[in-house]
Amino acid sequence: MKNKMLLGERYRLEIHWEKVIYEQDGIAKLERCYLSGPAIKEVVEMEQKDTIDLDFFNQYMLFVKSYYIARLAWEGIRRISDKIYLNNVILTNQKVEAVPKLNDDDYIVVDTKDHEDEKHQYNLTYPSFLVKSTGELYNFER
Repeated sequence: MKNKMLLGERYRLEIHWEKVIYEQDGIAKLERCYLSGPAIKEVVEMEQKDTIDLDFFNQYMLFVKSYYIARLAWEGIRRISDKIYLNNVILTNQKVEAVPKLNDDDYIVVDTKDHEDEKHQYNLTYPSFLVKSTGELYNFER
């Protein structure tokens, strides 16, 4: 497959949603959002209200000069089997003029490799990729 991500399956975390709503530029509300993938097995505990910074630079480097970080914030979680459901989810970014708006059937793949307990404090962001519903990476070189 062209556009293949280079990350071990063990560390793959996916962020899915059923609906994305843009109430203002740079802020996407993700309704019925959940986390899934093999990395869920490694998640021991999560805060009910928290944020993580998703680093999309590897995918967006054609558009941005230094970095491209989006912040995923939530208020409320519940774990059901192999998924973690997030409530009141907001994705914010400052580079909205250079990137496409999310679609309801897109999802984000996060590499959690450097976020095990002994490494997490040294890694402030999570390498991430925007993926189409077909499983293909968005290709911004076209």
